[in-house]
Parts: sequence; structure tokens; C-alpha cells
Amino acid sequence: MEGALMRKLLLQIHLWVSLLLGLFIVVICTTGSLLVIENDVEKWIHPQLYQPTPGHASLLDVQQSVEQAFSGFKMDRIELSTEDGLYQVRLSKDVNGKASTQNVYVDPGSAHVLGPVGPSRNVFFTKVLQIHRYLLAQDVFGKANASIVVGFMGIGLIIILATGAYLWWPGLRKFALGFRIIRNKGKLALNLGLHKTVGIVTIPFLLVFALTGTAYQLDKYVFGWLGMSTKTEAAASWSKTTKINGSPLSLDTIVQNAQERFPNLELVRVQLPTKPDQTYQLAMKEGYSPSGSSNVTVYEDPYTGEILGKTNPNAPMAFYSAWKRGLHFAVWGGEPVRIGSFLMGMMPLFLMITGMVIWQFKARARRRSKSSSRIKESPPATMVPSMSSAE
Repeated sequence: MEGALMRKLLLQIHLWVSLLLGLFIVVICTTGSLLVIENDVEKWIHPQLYQPTPGHASLLDVQQSVEQAFSGFKMDRIELSTEDGLYQVRLSKDVNGKASTQNVYVDPGSAHVLGPVGPSRNVFFTKVLQIHRYLLAQDVFGKANASIVVGFMGIGLIIILATGAYLWWPGLRKFALGFRIIRNKGKLALNLGLHKTVGIVTIPFLLVFALTGTAYQLDKYVFGWLGMSTKTEAAASWSKTTKINGSPLSLDTIVQNAQERFPNLELVRVQLPTKPDQTYQLAMKEGYSPSGSSNVTVYEDPYTGEILGKTNPNAPMAFYSAWKRGLHFAVWGGEPVRIGSFLMGMMPLFLMITGMVIWQFKARARRRSKSSSRIKESPPATMVPSMSSAE
């Protein structure tokens, strides 16, 4: 009896959370799927931006090339390790007290600027990203509050997935029946079978996306309540230099120093100082990185080349951040994982459609049942025989 009551309660929770938040959750998941394949779409639309030439130009040549191409801008970041074999460079300049940035692809062989990163993102993918992160509510609530709203949508998805798994569970003896799709007993049975089967298959993947996505939006608040920070541990002195003297060392020299000091680490990205007292920050990859990218940061003095510090990839927060990024953005398994993640992210749309069909069929059945009950409860009018005048 208690099991039946629990099942009825969870069914109502599953139904009403889905009805109230389902559309928003589907939008978030669908836009997330589109972002997973953004780079593949860009390669298809703009193949000329993904054709590097052989060789390796010096980083100084790259810096001079991009700064000449964009007058007034200064290179402040360069990503060296990309799956395309291209460099991605970010330039910035101050415009009325606000930072204006420009991201471009650079050919590592010739140091030529190939074009802006994500050329069509201004039209389409920028809007997709805003929907995914803020549901376009950033101008109304502000980015921070909009992120919290999206985070609670993630909690709603977790509730839907957890209750759905409970409702699906048929028991060990009837486990195989949970994957049965009945095709010849009407649309209700068909949609019910599809909803349950597709739902239980996708729940593990969607649960990972929901948990990591919710963490991205809310973990800083949760850790803040616990007196913890989500930032990677690094001494404050590493990011500042007190040895300002003459001109800073060239970017090539800075990189060479770091690679000689850490020959087994792969250089991924360099953050250049934008102020005289700032240091270089070199993002590097040490061993296996679940994020598919860097997992340590090396801090280097721009005037002396002294290595000031290096973060620990096995520190709890660094380990947590790396796995959070790797699982949510599906960057750890190459193209097969990316394609699979795209398909899994589209499944909430399918589940919403089949769920709505099931809800409508059951609602119609309940209305027919109530109508039939009212007819049975109303007694028929008594037939009174008419008397003839002769009688």
C-alpha cells in the first residue's frame, strides 16, 4: 500500500514538474546540443579557416601579425593546442572604460590571420549561447540572477529524471519488460513504450549533463555557503611582479623557459600580462586531463623569466573543475562522444513530445470515463402508459 502511494506521489511530481518546467528544460538541452556541434558547423560553413600550412612561425611573429591586422588592439591570450592545428588569439583594447575583444584564427605556419573565431556566432550561436546560459533573461534579471534561474531548471531536470527512473523500474524479474515497445495496441501504448524506453536509456547521460550544468550555475553559491571557493588555488604573489625593470622578455623566451623547466608538460594557452606588474600565466597539460585541455597553470615573471609558481592538478578544486568541464562539454572522448552527446541532448525534446501525447490520451480517457459514469448514475425516465379515451 505504501509503495502504491509513493508511486502515485512521484507520478504527480514527475507530471507537474514536467508540465511547469518542461519547455524551458527542453530549450536549455536543445541549445546545449547545438553548442556541442558548433565547431563542426563552423568547419562546414567556413572550411577556409581550417587549413593550416606546414611549419611553425615564432610567437613574436604571430603577435606582430595580429596586432598589425587590428590596429589599437593588443594580444592578451593565445591558444596553441587546438584539434584543428590552428592558433586562436584574443586581442583587446579599452573603449570608454570597457574592454573590447576580438578573437581570431591564426595560421601557425605563416602567422597569417585567417579570420574571426566563430564568424557566424554573432548571428546565430551567440544567441544560442545566451539562451542556454540565461534563457535570454540576462537583460531582465542580470546575468547572475538569470544563471540562478537556469540552475534551478537543472534541479527540475534532475527531479524529472530521478522520478522517471523510479516510475520505470519494473523489478528484477520483469527488468526486460521495461524496454518493451508495443506497436500494435494503439498510439497510447506505443508512445508509452517509447517514452519509457528512450527515457531510461538516456537518463544516465542526461543526469550527468544536468548535474554538471547545475554545478556550473550554482556551485559557487553552494561552496560559498560552506566557506569554500571554486577558484583554483594559487598564491596571490604569483600573479604580481615587483621586479619591473626595462622591457619584458619576448613571448618566445617566456614559453621556452617554461618548456625547459617542465619538459613533460604540454603547453595549451598563454595569458599575456596587460599591466606592467602582471605576470605571464601559462596553461599546461600534465598527464591525463579529464577536461581535454589544461589542468595546471604556471606563473612566470615577465622581466626575469623566473617561475613563480605552479598549480597542483590533483588539488580537490582543480580535480573537480576538470571533471566538471570534461563531462559537461563532452570534450574528453573525441568525435564519437561529441556526436553521442548531441543526440542525448536532443532527447528531452522527444520525451516532451511523447509525454504530452501520453498525457492527452489519458486525459481523454478520464473524460470519457467520467461521462460514462454520469450516464450510468442517471436513471432513465419512467415510461407512463397513455390512457385512451375509450378506456
